[in-house]
Amino acid sequence: MQSPTLKTPVEKCVRLCRFTVRMLGKFADKPPLAAVAAKLEPAGGALESAQQGYAAAVTALVPVRVDVRFADWTSGRAVRAAHRAAETADGQKGGRITTHLFPNGITPVVQGFGAAEVAELLNLEGRYDAATGFWPEAATEKAKIAAVRKQYQDALGARTTGMQQASNLRAARDVAKEDFLDAYGKAQAGVRGEFTRDRAMQELFFDRVWTESAVEDDGEGNDEEPGVGGGDPTPTA
Repeated sequence: MQSPTLKTPVEKCVRLCRFTVRMLGKFADKPPLAAVAAKLEPAGGALESAQQGYAAAVTALVPVRVDVRFADWTSGRAVRAAHRAAETADGQKGGRITTHLFPNGITPVVQGFGAAEVAELLNLEGRYDAATGFWPEAATEKAKIAAVRKQYQDALGARTTGMQQASNLRAARDVAKEDFLDAYGKAQAGVRGEFTRDRAMQELFFDRVWTESAVEDDGEGNDEEPGVGGGDPTPTA
């Protein structure tokens, strides 16, 4: 009989569990088989629940990632507007205010992403503070930059929290999967013990983990072959 592994997709593991538990229930006259089902079914349910939690956490990262990208776009627009305001205040390009705020131009400020961009914005805010003595509008212009920087920081914080949550739930899912595989192996051993010399009866209780055909005999789609698939997409920024 075939056995699932750590590389077997969780969805397949859940189907395998349901198949076996259902078949075990057909033999109510054999208490040892009921005992096998009583141990396997909770393990499959725990794995399914853990997978759902992890999948929900990954899905929840989508709007958070949108917020980060939008904050980056917004900050770039704000910095370019700030540069234009400084040039207007100078009345020329390369004036005192502009060169003070953007000593190396705007590229070093806008080319970053994430924490690097926030650091550049904080440095820019500091230069605004230093400019208050010779530019009356410095405080007002700084407030605009500070607002987009805070938006950026908040978005990054939410993304960090969300990614950590997804990572934690994935770890919990992986533990649940190992527990399920252990329970499934014990279920196979229990069935073998009940039907020691009857290979056909042993096979009756367990669905195929993988097939070589494109379509299974009962009409189900082809599943993963040994050593193929079973991975999860890692949440990305």
